[in-house]
This record gives sequence, structure tokens and C-alpha cells, in this order.
Amino acid sequence: MGTFRSGQTPGDGFISRLSANGKMLELRWVQGLENPKGLALSKGHLFVGDDVYLTEIDVATGRIIAQHKPAESDGDFNDCTADAEGNVYVCSGKLGTVFRLHDEKFEPWMKLDFSVTGWINGLRAEKDRLLLGGWSVRRADGSEQLGHLSTVDYRTKSIGRLGNQPICHIDGLEPDGKGGYLVSDWISGEVFHVSSDGKPALIFKLSEGTADFLYREDVHLLLIPLMNDHVVRAYGWTP
Repeated sequence: MGTFRSGQTPGDGFISRLSANGKMLELRWVQGLENPKGLALSKGHLFVGDDVYLTEIDVATGRIIAQHKPAESDGDFNDCTADAEGNVYVCSGKLGTVFRLHDEKFEPWMKLDFSVTGWINGLRAEKDRLLLGGWSVRRADGSEQLGHLSTVDYRTKSIGRLGNQPICHIDGLEPDGKGGYLVSDWISGEVFHVSSDGKPALIFKLSEGTADFLYREDVHLLLIPLMNDHVVRAYGWTP
């Protein structure tokens, strides 16, 4: 959590801990952040896309142990994700680049063409590829098309796409455990299921500010923060 836009105060961001039944365990578990957004767990560390930095936190102590920043500029970071090998990926919208933290080295991993992928918000690391959730794609005539899901092969860095249909302003992005995905639209509040071939189906509509969320495959539970309503909601859902 953190203030933003006209009321932004540097360093007032923090991360809270909730119990499985929604009880607040610790409101200000980690403090001193900017605007923490995407979260990723890897090897006992929590990684946070926090505007300027990819911030690294020791889960056992709640202490910030590192802040990773591009050499040339602030990152303007949002979502982040970790693969099975422990590599952490985060996208800089400002620099149009996916950065990777590998063996404690934080470096540019891939330059993106936003005319192909759209402006990227959601990220998800899979076994052989990185999934990119696009906010929107600007056409040559200046109009915008809703975002879609792109893929990047880890080895070749070739870019693919799931289906041909526009989906939404993709913010949250989670696998459904069955080969498909769940995505949220921050603007419209809509939550979609996207099949493995990229076909979207509306699940339900919430309010503006429907953000990065968690899907617990083991208990079929969606945990969705609504930023503008200052609440986290839980929904049962099965693919």
C-alpha cells in the first residue's frame, strides 16, 4: 500500500500480512517502500515491483535486504514473477524492458516492442516461457486496442501470442491450474478466464481498481484487492 498521484508521499508505502481467513495480522509488516505492486516469492525472499526498484525482502524477518535498480534510470516497475530456477523478472514500462535478477545480477533481459505486446502490466513465469499481460496496444492511427497475452520463450526470446482476441486492460494475471489463466481489468473491474488458446470469458465484474490478485489452485479461491474500495475480497471459483 502507498499513496499515489497528487497525494504521493515518498517512502510511505508498506506491505501488510493477512491470515487465511482475512484477519489483519500485521498492518505495516514491511515499511519504507514507495508504491508496492506486484509480488513474487523465491527461495525465502519476497520480491516487490516498487516503482523505482525491484525490492528484495527477507520473509523470515520482514527486512529489506536489497533494492535493484537499472543503471540508466528509475525502473517504473510494476508486476514481477519468479521462475522455477529462482530467476526474477520485472518489467519497466518506462524503459520498455524486462529485467532479470539472476545469480544476484540485475540486468536487462529483453527489450519489448509495445506495438506488438502492448504496454505490459501483468507477468507470469512458466516452465519454458514468460507470459506478458498487455494493458493496451496503440494502433498506427492513434486509437487503442485492449490488451492481450503474449509469450516469450526463455531460450530463443521469440515472442508469441495466445489467440487473436483483445481481452482487457490486463493487470492481475494468474494460472488456473488447468492450462488457462485468470486476468483482471483495473479500469472496468472485470475478471476474465482466458483459455489456453487465448479466448476470454467474463467471470464477473467488480469495481474500478481491481488489481493484482492471487488464485489458490488447491482450494479454488480467488483473493482480489480492490484498490479504490480499500478491501480484499475472496471468491470461490473452479475452472
